[in-house]
Amino acid sequence: MRVLHLFDWYLPSTLSWVSRLLWHLPDTEPWVAAPWILNNAFREPQWRYFTFPPQRWWFPDLHTEGQHARAQYLFTRSQRFLPSYRYWLAQQVQHDPPDVLHAHFGPTGCLYLPLAKQLKRPLVVTFYGFDYRKLLLHRPVFREKYKVLFAGAARVLAASPKGCQALEDLGCPPEKLSVVRPSPDLSHFPFAERHKPAGRLRLLQAATITAKKGHLTTLEALQMVVQQYPVHLTLAGEPYDTGLVRQIRQFIAQHGLEAQVDWVGPVPHAGMAAFFGRFDAFVHPSCTAPDGDHEATPVVLLEAQASGLPVLATHHFDLADEVAHGHSGWLVPEGDAAALAEAMRMFCLMPDQEYQGFSRNARAWVEQGFQVQQSALALRKIYQELLEKPTFAG
Repeated sequence: MRVLHLFDWYLPSTLSWVSRLLWHLPDTEPWVAAPWILNNAFREPQWRYFTFPPQRWWFPDLHTEGQHARAQYLFTRSQRFLPSYRYWLAQQVQHDPPDVLHAHFGPTGCLYLPLAKQLKRPLVVTFYGFDYRKLLLHRPVFREKYKVLFAGAARVLAASPKGCQALEDLGCPPEKLSVVRPSPDLSHFPFAERHKPAGRLRLLQAATITAKKGHLTTLEALQMVVQQYPVHLTLAGEPYDTGLVRQIRQFIAQHGLEAQVDWVGPVPHAGMAAFFGRFDAFVHPSCTAPDGDHEATPVVLLEAQASGLPVLATHHFDLADEVAHGHSGWLVPEGDAAALAEAMRMFCLMPDQEYQGFSRNARAWVEQGFQVQQSALALRKIYQELLEKPTFAG
């Protein structure tokens, strides 16, 4: 079975798990199409890639995110108004089309639905986060586009039942909805036995610097506890929101937290498992941002738990499905810095034996419900069901 995977660009590190999902798909040949394709760690040489000629001519050596950022923006966003890549791609596949088209993100599905109809092939669309609400607040025209997409797509995927309900509320027929859980490749995140003495807590927040990640809530909670308890925080991640970066720096300086906070840059995905080994717990107080953006299922929480890190997070969208409260981590109300501070105190004072229970539970939790092989089998089954429907016979 040949599946054409459609992206705005391939592949940001925040979607690293997607490359492993495609790699684990049984009896499937992945094809990758995007107007901007990086030659990075997520590019599997045995897959087929449709590289846009303008990229080959002008930007043949793309290896890292942020490289030629302005050109990337123009290459990807311009497709919404002048879909030149889609027209070119149609010429490449019209005589030997894939069996299934799979668009990643809602607006990408809207863009490539005409191609699926032209090829008479089923279109699968996965929603990830900003495409649930933020996009609709900023671009209301997508409400009408989604109506067309939900009518024409063969299947619409979300990460959880909560995500499916959100899409049904937007008008997607429930019979078209399915869950495929984002899942880490556990072979890349081995469990590491940990010991944490009572009275110590080394926290890590590894996330892009954007409002929905809750960095300011983390710092507010830290400021509440550091006068009495030895809690240390490391921040790691891409500084996408420069305004928020300034706010974080100002907060640290105003509250004298320089000794309690280390700020490092983004950590390469290949080195993340080893990086996790330096910490006692992972903090991620997700929230709905002022612009309407919100998390869906941040896979880094699963990767952290797989390595044995308990997670301190919030009751936000899918996070309650990712973290077992009181078992693999601790969940607090969204935006509640005082509650998060109390969770920090609890884990700081927690004796080693109790802490090790949380650590082992975290690994077991991910093993039970979030292995990439399980998700790949579920996705492969969906593809097969669609091909067996006479509606989509080529």
